[in-house]
Amino acid sequence: MDNQNPNLADDRLKDVDHAELEAFVQQRLAEEQSRREQSTSAEVKIKSLGTLGSLLTVFVLGLFVTSPFIQLLLRVIKGLENQPLVLNSSYVRYYQWTVSNTHIIARFVAAIVLIWLVVYTVIRRREGTREEHISIGKRLCMYLPMLIFILFVISIILVTVIRGANEYDLTGHPYMYESIYSYITYPLVYFFCGMMLFNEKLRRLIFYMLIFTALPINILAAVNKWIVKLSVFQGSGVCAVFHNSNHYGYYLAITIIASALLFVYEQKLWLRIVCAASAVTATIVLVINNTLGAYLAVLFVLILFVVYCFFFVRENKLLSVLLLLTFVGITVIMTFFQDTIFSSILGLFGDIGNIIEDPLETKNDNRSSNIARWQLWKGTIRNLKDHPFLGFGVEGLLNTHHIGTPHNEFLQYAEFFGIQTSLLYIAACCTVMLRAFFRIKTVDKTTVTGFFVCLGYLASSFFGVAIYYTTPFIYIFLGLTYAGCLRHSTEAEET
Repeated sequence: MDNQNPNLADDRLKDVDHAELEAFVQQRLAEEQSRREQSTSAEVKIKSLGTLGSLLTVFVLGLFVTSPFIQLLLRVIKGLENQPLVLNSSYVRYYQWTVSNTHIIARFVAAIVLIWLVVYTVIRRREGTREEHISIGKRLCMYLPMLIFILFVISIILVTVIRGANEYDLTGHPYMYESIYSYITYPLVYFFCGMMLFNEKLRRLIFYMLIFTALPINILAAVNKWIVKLSVFQGSGVCAVFHNSNHYGYYLAITIIASALLFVYEQKLWLRIVCAASAVTATIVLVINNTLGAYLAVLFVLILFVVYCFFFVRENKLLSVLLLLTFVGITVIMTFFQDTIFSSILGLFGDIGNIIEDPLETKNDNRSSNIARWQLWKGTIRNLKDHPFLGFGVEGLLNTHHIGTPHNEFLQYAEFFGIQTSLLYIAACCTVMLRAFFRIKTVDKTTVTGFFVCLGYLASSFFGVAIYYTTPFIYIFLGLTYAGCLRHSTEAEET
């Protein structure tokens, strides 16, 4: 037998080793390519889910923010009959129908958003993002306002079950139209969705939805006051599509603050012009609307914004002063044409003097609205001692003690659902506002705008009522403001 050539055997061995090595390398490259494709696919899924969730959230929030304008359009299309604005008028019932359907749609979409959030979180955890390394304690701290609002909802349910539902708890008062389901919906739907909207551009879009839809309403309100009466507006005073001028005052206040601050922060010229037009128009209407609480709230916020620009961020100083001077200047100019808010301010000082002189109001039969509020506050507090923790239910003092809504939202929650429920509402609001305040120098400008809008609403609510077509605004803007804080915290965590 011929002996094999050793060199030939070695060559064959080298060829085998080289082939195996090449196969191994090709296999690893294929595995790496597969991992990259899977990772890319997962990223696409996460981004797609994120986009879907954001669009659903914008839909929910935008649907309510634009609801006054939707109501205006529906009135034009429907052609409601010309009749006084009374409890059973078409103007009242049709707005209630509009908001009721808005809530139904919002609840359904919010449930989808919640499911989306669960799926989104599971996928992110499976892909090993940094979010999975956040401790449970820190996560609970991050979402503390939502947890407090959940306790707020639980408190409403418990006191209603323990006390028993009154005649308005489950259906709402025929005019105010807020049942316990409304108060449950506000935080679980509107605050939750607002809190989930992290994208600043989309949050700013919500503000512009408010501005662009409020501008035509306010212009038409001025036309209705000075030029020609419009059939789509019906009621005493300047109230536009709303049932009462005080309710319209809420809407005007948040519109003025949002428009004024976006005028300062907006970079595009045409949007700044729109914001300026919106702020000026809404201010003119607010002055003739003569809602003192809303006017003082806007004045208070604009003064604080000057302080913020001068002492906190040291920028936009001249513009902040310009906003304040324009607001006051419009008020002064309007006094030459008709009685304005100044008469209400002077009346307020007179009412305070009367209350100090005669706290029981035994001498005043013709009481002003300020003294009437004082009577409502006293009556609510006096009767609240009988049921401090269970409350009286929705409008529970109206038929039993002939005391209506106290025109103070914080007292209103206490009267309806007990002191602890009101404290939970205050705690949730304070948590959002304080966290935004402590980050006020570093959060984005949309969050700053939301902070001041919320401040204006809360200040105005000290003299106002929670009613079905304005109350969700505070929950929406609290959510949007807190979304900016969460986004800032997440970015800080990642860096």
